[in-house]
Amino acid sequence: MRVGAASGTAATIAALVLAAGAVGHRERPTTFPDPSRGSVPAVRTGGPSIVVCKPDSEARIRRLPPPARSRALALLPRCTEEHIQAAVDAAANGTRILLLPGVYREEPSRRIPYPVPLCEPYEVPPADGPGTVPGYRYTLRCPNAQNLIAVVGDSDDDGVCDSKCNLQIEGMGARPADVLIDGDRTKLNVIRADRADGIVLRNFTVQYSDFNNVYVLETNGFRFDRVVSRWSREYGFLTFSVDHGLYENLVAYGNGDAAFYPGSSAEGGCRRYSVEIRDSEAYGNVLGVSGTGANSIWVHDSSFHGNTAGIVVDSVSPGHPGMPQDCARFERNRVYANNLDPYTAERDAYCARPALERNPRVLCPSFPMAVGTGILILGGNRNVIRANRIYDNWRWGTALYWVPGFSRGDESPEAQLDTSHGNRYVGNVMGLRPDGRRAANGRDFFWDGQGSRNCWERNGRVSSVPARLDTCPGRAEAGPARPEAFAELVACIAWNPQTNPNPAGCSWLRRPPKPR
Repeated sequence: MRVGAASGTAATIAALVLAAGAVGHRERPTTFPDPSRGSVPAVRTGGPSIVVCKPDSEARIRRLPPPARSRALALLPRCTEEHIQAAVDAAANGTRILLLPGVYREEPSRRIPYPVPLCEPYEVPPADGPGTVPGYRYTLRCPNAQNLIAVVGDSDDDGVCDSKCNLQIEGMGARPADVLIDGDRTKLNVIRADRADGIVLRNFTVQYSDFNNVYVLETNGFRFDRVVSRWSREYGFLTFSVDHGLYENLVAYGNGDAAFYPGSSAEGGCRRYSVEIRDSEAYGNVLGVSGTGANSIWVHDSSFHGNTAGIVVDSVSPGHPGMPQDCARFERNRVYANNLDPYTAERDAYCARPALERNPRVLCPSFPMAVGTGILILGGNRNVIRANRIYDNWRWGTALYWVPGFSRGDESPEAQLDTSHGNRYVGNVMGLRPDGRRAANGRDFFWDGQGSRNCWERNGRVSSVPARLDTCPGRAEAGPARPEAFAELVACIAWNPQTNPNPAGCSWLRRPPKPR
């Protein structure tokens, strides 16, 4: 497709992305951390610590199985704080904050309003357009205006963590359910770590944010381990402009956008991974894994099922550094039965109510997605989809779409055809359950035809659109996108839950029939 011919349509998609509001999320301008400095932090069992407990913690502890009961009882006399934020405020670098069993609602933080007039001078233009959003100094000066618990690590706003670095916040129960951090939709974020290098979050359950249950921003080195994140209005775990990160042993469900969002991860140039997701499970969300500008992420040995779509990476939304998306690797995952349809007329009517009037356990989508999709790349390069088991996704097992640079605010001619190139689908098991029984995808592979060096091999007998796919290394010349595929993408991005819940020309928002 010639750039000139594409530009009018590309401008249309850009306008729709900006108008849709629900696509993407607004961030302050950010930069990636220094890749030469950070590392994934280890889980520590010693060193300075602060113990946090609730009035009923002892009764809860006595119901724990040994040895968790003995360990928690030994910590109980050392409890000095009732609220997690108070412990964070008291913590020096390298402190472990140990949470005894209980429900943490952080009442002092809830009482702090947003906006705070004192901090309004620290609003800044967002990375993606007009208006203002809180800048870093806003969060530094008024940490609990938007956040129930805030770990803010750069005390002088020079871009380097010097305070509240290497904190470990850990539940001391036998399982994540023993410590519950409850946002009750009162704050945008339940837990926010901002320039908080070395943060470790471990062994608790977090729920009911008004946007992100866990949000880590401009941070060099983080680890999430054995955390359950559920019923966020949008994201279960969101990381942005980060490096040296690890998501592991996580469960996330009931989130209105993505369970795991490693967006704008640092560039690794296909030589290293900036964020790893492993041994985790996402179900009952709109998206299992999602990431605009999800560069150099490695997602492996995990399970994504019962979502609207299992895994989606893209180059769609403006304001995300590191675009276009590239160099992700997805391997040895189970991606199956992602046929959740939250776009029914009944759900549309319910979700039109104000958020605080809805049951937070009823999923209301905040993003338009093709119901019945296993893995979707919306404009990405040099991604590897290898050795996954992908089955029972009623629309597509995997799909690959072109997205022009106009959609992310890049009007340069060379950006209009800079995706999708060099994506490789190798050695996947398509349409078969682990026990060998058939569970067909609607189509195992879909490709809109755009891009060069895309290839498919050793995936067994498959169904696809087009019927014949290029084997590796793929063709050197870039082909054009099929007009009908691009037209539907443009139509679907026009979705808006309040003003346009059923965009004309979009079939994505209807669950397809089960394949025979």
